Amino acid sequence: MKFETRRERELRRKRQKRSAILGMVFAILVVIGLGILLWNGKKNIEAKNVEYEKEISQLQAQVDSEQKRTDELNEYKKYIQTKKFVEEVAKDKFGLVYPDEIIFRGKK
Repeated sequence: MKFETRRERELRRKRQKRSAILGMVFAILVVIGLGILLWNGKKNIEAKNVEYEKEISQLQAQVDSEQKRTDELNEYKKYIQTKKFVEEVAKDKFGLVYPDEIIFRGKK
């Protein structure tokens, strides 16, 4: 068993104390560094979120527009299957008329 002198004991305690302080400083720096990284990451995520929200609203507007167009096309599809549409096309494009119909033409 080896006995240490008072001076050796004081030096050992100083080294231990210095080591403990350096360890705490290192741990604090690591925590601060991680905090900064997380804060920057949060800012980037928020910026991307704003961009995605804009894109979502634009895409929703496109979806609404296309839905309106689809509804209009469905209405037109129903209309072209009616007798009224067939009569209009026959009159306008082919000049056909009913036998009992009288047509007045303007002077050219």
